[in-house]
Amino acid sequence: MTRYRTAAAGWLIAAALAGGCGAGEKQTGTVTGTVAHNGAPVHTGTLNLISKTGAASMAKINDTGAFKLDAPLEAGEYKAYVSPPIPEPQPPGSKAAAPKKFEVPPKFQDPSTSGATVVVKAGANDVKVDFR
Repeated sequence: MTRYRTAAAGWLIAAALAGGCGAGEKQTGTVTGTVAHNGAPVHTGTLNLISKTGAASMAKINDTGAFKLDAPLEAGEYKAYVSPPIPEPQPPGSKAAAPKKFEVPPKFQDPSTSGATVVVKAGANDVKVDFR
């Protein structure tokens, strides 16, 4: 009986070592970069990324065309598309600011037609997304 327990314990230890060495853990990467349309920076809006597996993220585009995702993203390929800016809420009785120009054609506002992709690798990623 002791021999069977020793063999079973050996199998359990081997299984734990094989499963605990990173097998099955998904690699992630941080993502920063710039967004352009025909080579010119996009100055407003949101960059959206979505993978075939459903992993997704979004980041606000700043005045220089730069963005930074708030959290790491699973490594893999993502479809990229942009969304126009959402107007900021204003206090009651105040005049709303003029909306920023968003001159990216509707084609690039849909993941199925944008044609742009981003590959996220494990670790830090600095990407340039140019919608052409």
